[in-house]
Amino acid sequence: MGLFDKKYCDICGKEIKFLGNRKLDDGNMCKDCAAKLSPWFSGRRHTSVAAIKEQLQYRENNQAKLAQFNPKKIIGSYYKVYVDEDKKLFAVSNLSNWRNANPDLISLSDISGMKIEIKEDSDEITYKDAEGKQVSYDPPRYEYEYDFNVHIDVNHKYFDDMDFRLNSTKPDSRDSEQYKELVRTSDELMMALVGRHFVDDSAPTQTCNTGTVAAEGEWFCPNCGSKNNGSFCTKCGTKRPETFTPFFCSKCGEKITDPGTLFCPKCGNKVQ
Repeated sequence: MGLFDKKYCDICGKEIKFLGNRKLDDGNMCKDCAAKLSPWFSGRRHTSVAAIKEQLQYRENNQAKLAQFNPKKIIGSYYKVYVDEDKKLFAVSNLSNWRNANPDLISLSDISGMKIEIKEDSDEITYKDAEGKQVSYDPPRYEYEYDFNVHIDVNHKYFDDMDFRLNSTKPDSRDSEQYKELVRTSDELMMALVGRHFVDDSAPTQTCNTGTVAAEGEWFCPNCGSKNNGSFCTKCGTKRPETFTPFFCSKCGEKITDPGTLFCPKCGNKVQ
């Protein structure tokens, strides 16, 4: 077959227009058929025509099931996670007409793992000296931006993970209300999908056998989240907490509030 010979979609049979071909392992597919596949699906070029037809049948069935999907819990403002707690199903979409987009319905029991990572990007702030050269401040100063990235591992026939971002714009400070709201959203999402609390592992903290403590000389107010160095919060007046801070069981997410706790009261996991 020549380069400019007509090609036809092996799925729907229609002629494939210029630049509209989506190669399969043993055939061709038009972009319209490709748009019907799951957004989480990858590896198209190594997938057979028969397997693609099978997935499109699954997608049609999924669209029909959406009519009975009743998510009473909606989490997020950019990518939104829709949770039907009665049917124990969830779906993810960043579109306003999400039902028409046919998001994959996934059972909560098919989640095999989940994590939310906060990515910090920093750029140094410099100034021009008398000679017009860019010079660093002493000590150096930085501008920061943060992304909240969600990764969910699932047991599914057509994909095994889902990656998306919670934020559409990037907060520029850990002290900003936008950052704090994203932390709250992350915690709500983790609890809704896997039943454990979100822990901000990127925060400048150190772990000891009695919980989490701030880096030496620095602490974050448990009431308003502000960063402080003195004995009282400069923003709300809360007294600096003792060394111990409540933490969460790594196995079941149970909140540990007693510094003398050695084993989780909910699941028995050793926490110290």
